[in-house]
Amino acid sequence: MFNANIMDVRTWRDSIEAIASLIDEGTFRIDKDGMKLRAMNPSQIALVDFELPAKAFENYEVKEPCDMAIDFSKLSKITKRIKPDDKIELKLDSQLKMVFSGKTKRSFSISVLGATAAQPKEPKVDFTAEVKVNAGTLKDALKDAELISNHVAIEINKKQMIISAEGDTESMNVVLPEEDIISIDAKEKARSVFSLEYLDSLLKAADASSVMVLSMRADAPLRVEYAIGGGKVVYYLAPRIESS
Repeated sequence: MFNANIMDVRTWRDSIEAIASLIDEGTFRIDKDGMKLRAMNPSQIALVDFELPAKAFENYEVKEPCDMAIDFSKLSKITKRIKPDDKIELKLDSQLKMVFSGKTKRSFSISVLGATAAQPKEPKVDFTAEVKVNAGTLKDALKDAELISNHVAIEINKKQMIISAEGDTESMNVVLPEEDIISIDAKEKARSVFSLEYLDSLLKAADASSVMVLSMRADAPLRVEYAIGGGKVVYYLAPRIESS
């Protein structure tokens, strides 16, 4: 049904990590244009929307469109065993077979699951603020927030992006440096509070140099987008509703 080769080991490894960091099981939709996946995490707090186009592969063959439901916790463990000089071959029939060819040739097979739930719809949000920022800068600010709380407030206004957190007796506030903000566009100030655990999962597959696009509206889901090799991943994360 499906056969493909990819030489960019990092793209495949990071792609699987971007999905596995959020969901346990999900379904790839595979057609002539590439591989796509959209799924909610078990708690229904976050959504991942992933796309890896056919052009990201050295060789890509699909006889007809098909679905591939996979246990990503198992797939991630196998994918982490890829070595930097490996070439990867993927073949889908009754199982997904992966062949890693480098100094040694290693083959793994993983069962394809039964039909999963219908693909969730992408949230429709009229965002009022957007910022492009280096992933390394954002990750560093979140590490500071983790010292104080399990939740973090993100604010985007017309001039700044601010990360803050409050504990029982402590607080922190970081104004991201202007030189690390690529662009900012805010019709009005947007501020919401999010789970740090989920934010860390969303950013896990991004390296420090990745450009992240964050779109916000007050008390609405946060949208996070960044590229992974020739593909891209988009996440939506529901905010924590603060009591007044």
